[in-house]
Amino acid sequence: MTRLAFIHNRFPAGGAERVTLDIARYLKSIGGYEVYVFVSHASDFADNSLKIIKVPSQSIPSRRSGCIERLVKELSIDILIQISKSIYDIEGIRERTRCRVVLACHGELFWQRYSIMHNRQKHKFFWNFLYKKKYADGTLAERIARERTANDYRNCDAYVVLCEEYKLQMETALSIGADSHVVVIENSEQIVPSPCLKKEKMILFCGRFENWSKRIDRLLRIWKLVQDDMPEWSLDLVGDGPALEDMKAYAQQLALKRVKFEGRRSDVGAFYSRASVVCMTSQTEGWPLALTEGQANGCIGVAFACSAGVVDVLSPDGECGFLVKPFDENAYATILKKIASCSDEDLRSIRENGINKRRQYSPEIISHKWKVLFDSLCENEQV
Repeated sequence: MTRLAFIHNRFPAGGAERVTLDIARYLKSIGGYEVYVFVSHASDFADNSLKIIKVPSQSIPSRRSGCIERLVKELSIDILIQISKSIYDIEGIRERTRCRVVLACHGELFWQRYSIMHNRQKHKFFWNFLYKKKYADGTLAERIARERTANDYRNCDAYVVLCEEYKLQMETALSIGADSHVVVIENSEQIVPSPCLKKEKMILFCGRFENWSKRIDRLLRIWKLVQDDMPEWSLDLVGDGPALEDMKAYAQQLALKRVKFEGRRSDVGAFYSRASVVCMTSQTEGWPLALTEGQANGCIGVAFACSAGVVDVLSPDGECGFLVKPFDENAYATILKKIASCSDEDLRSIRENGINKRRQYSPEIISHKWKVLFDSLCENEQV
């Protein structure tokens, strides 16, 4: 029996947690694995494919790591899977417990720079006092992000990225040689048995209202550019988060028409079933599950080509979706008007291409890749 433990802050919460659940269900179906989730904040959730164990909040890193190390020993965990960043003292935990460590990066390479720049804006006086202009152009944030990634890589047995381009970028940037333990595993997407292709004239945003990364303000400005040229269309925004009220106020300020803020919904699938287009205007994305879920449901994805993962999801451009030069809002508006004027035949072709592409990333296919990785790590341990 191979015992795995995933570390999450909240469960279930979003895309990374959904992928963990896909992996756990697949491993349960084939047998020979026991899956745990160490989590600080767990909602009322039960699934027989995994066992949820509560650990202290990440706001107390030493206490949290101490609890995780104790659980690794008590449960005889073979492989510990971290999500996107290392926990405190992972080097020591790895050495003392002899468990294998995987880091699954669910963002684009060096995603931390955007978080650092966001914190700079929140605490502008403090950062300007410390670093003056060094922070202004992002070079210091980039350097810190590289250092954190290099440290994460040193302290794991496998560093999982979402596409081949991320692997190449990382190995080049960090001068990683032939003994690389960077591994490519894409995010999984559930296959929709009979996706609806008779769509409403609805543009959908689905995601967390966190404006430093998702940049919903851009989508609202783009809608302002097209709303009078697309009078039969509407914009629906599904999700919750710290920026929700600000975005509602911004929509009023822009005098937007036919815009609905739906809030957090449990019936997200119904929106994907109805929507014709799924839009993202993010600053950073690793492998956007809102786009892949949209494709699986026959929606046409549109996004800024802000990362290799986004490009991978929507390529070939114009066949499986539409890519827009970052961050040209006028060009984005032009694409939306182009979609609105496309023939039913052309739209159906794009929808079917997206559906077929998503079948390459079914939970069974992607979870099997994780199984191969886990098995290889256990074999190396035995050697």
